[in-house]
Amino acid sequence: MKSMQGILLINKDKGFTSHDVVALCRKHLGLKKIGHTGTLDPMARGVLPILVGKATKISDYLMGQDKVYEGTMQFGYRTDTLDADGEILETCTNKLFDKKDILDSMKVFTGKIDQVPPMYSAIKIKGKKLYEYARQGQEVERKTRQVEIYSFELLDLSEDRLSFRVSCSSGTYIRSLVNDLAKELKSLATLTDLNRVQVGNFSLDQCHSILDLKEGKLGAEDLIPIDQGLDLQNIDIPDDYFNALMFGQSVPYSQPVNEKFKVYCKNQFVGIGISPYPGFIRINKCLLEI
Repeated sequence: MKSMQGILLINKDKGFTSHDVVALCRKHLGLKKIGHTGTLDPMARGVLPILVGKATKISDYLMGQDKVYEGTMQFGYRTDTLDADGEILETCTNKLFDKKDILDSMKVFTGKIDQVPPMYSAIKIKGKKLYEYARQGQEVERKTRQVEIYSFELLDLSEDRLSFRVSCSSGTYIRSLVNDLAKELKSLATLTDLNRVQVGNFSLDQCHSILDLKEGKLGAEDLIPIDQGLDLQNIDIPDDYFNALMFGQSVPYSQPVNEKFKVYCKNQFVGIGISPYPGFIRINKCLLEI
């Protein structure tokens, strides 16, 4: 009998940490080997891929996937966390803008941009997480990081509230994006709502609720196969080479391959492969469900 493994898509509610959801999955699925693919802030909701069993081995691959968010920001004040969960630090009166001014400012933050991570984040500096410094009232110098904003759309503008949709690369902080947009408009703003609607190819309509998880309604049949979470080239290897692949040996393959790819043999997904030298491939990470 195959073990329970794959990707469980959860629609995280506000108020839950990503770790909370992992703990709930361990409890209600009765498994210990469970992880997630990157933190989603407690105030945010939306797509949270949970990795079960051998799927935990592809965490690094999924963490690097692009994301899509829908959110709301309010002009006129800024908090220490840059979102509605924080304490108000500053207020301002400049908080009403024309649609054209908003759209022009959004264009500034489209494409590759340099972004300063917020103090309330899990990035480590000198072995200590930034939010640990922040909770002690310390401001630490942070290096800018390049991220890419594929699109930054205005969904609605109502007085001092603005709703938006952002498609971006992994590592983008929407709180910082909101803060920077406000600065461009010579104002202050805070992120008041955030919904992650897509992670890679996974969308919100594929997700299960936390309530279904708590009520024991989710099981092995709700897991997405591991290979579907990997946006990599597919290659098929003749059945005769199956044992060699499983023992980590290199086998001949004459077609061009990418740096990493998904390997199939005997009509099943074996794992992630690499080419150690031209004309041969081998399994770098075995993910066969056995």
